[in-house]
Amino acid sequence: MRRFLSSSSPRSFDANDKDDATKTARKQRRECWSCFEKSDDDDESVVAAYFCRKCDKITHPDAIKRRSHYALLNVPERFSIDSKAMELSMKNLQKMLHPDKFSSRGASSSSSASGGGGGDGDGDKEREYSEEISARVNEAYGKLRDPLSRAKYLFGLKSGAAYDAEEKEGEETREEVPPELLFLVMEVREAIEDADGDAEELMKLKGENEERMEEAKRRVGEAFDEDAVFDEDKARKAIVELTYFERIRKELIERL
Repeated sequence: MRRFLSSSSPRSFDANDKDDATKTARKQRRECWSCFEKSDDDDESVVAAYFCRKCDKITHPDAIKRRSHYALLNVPERFSIDSKAMELSMKNLQKMLHPDKFSSRGASSSSSASGGGGGDGDGDKEREYSEEISARVNEAYGKLRDPLSRAKYLFGLKSGAAYDAEEKEGEETREEVPPELLFLVMEVREAIEDADGDAEELMKLKGENEERMEEAKRRVGEAFDEDAVFDEDKARKAIVELTYFERIRKELIERL
């Protein structure tokens, strides 16, 4: 049985590929749990990432443990991504990895086995592995579909440190927030209070905030996708802006 995705296949990468020890460990994890065939780390196809080329068994979840969300979904490592292409990739993967496929496969193997004794052990394993891998694909899609969570995740990949390492209960430290941004946020929140539930005024404030969010996303994309060298400070500041505007967006939605 051969499985294919309709999208192109950019090289998937391991965020820790620069570490030789991690590379070695990754190669060991790519050995098939069923037939023990060692996969080729240079194989860029999506099929090879999730299935053994020799016996067609689904890969062990440990084999993809260190793969980035981008690599799991087979999309480029950028902030500005094609949302429709990413959704299509996710849906194709979920069809390819759906546990029901392995239930029928296991039943077929069991019915054709000689002696009539017991179920198909590999089928049970494949169902278990497919459920775990499908959950990881869903997690990756959930993280990357939201611009703010995608920005924070990408920051971690680029910098090697989680963006929220210095956050407490979702609040950035005051030292990281430009005074002009704090003043703007205070003014907007005062305007929200003054609106006193007036839907028309709240919609106007929501539109203004959406414009600020688009500009903040543009700056985030510039920091990650356009600069020749990753500027951690620039990216962090852009994410801080987007974080505050996202909070305002949620607050406005709650009041409408």
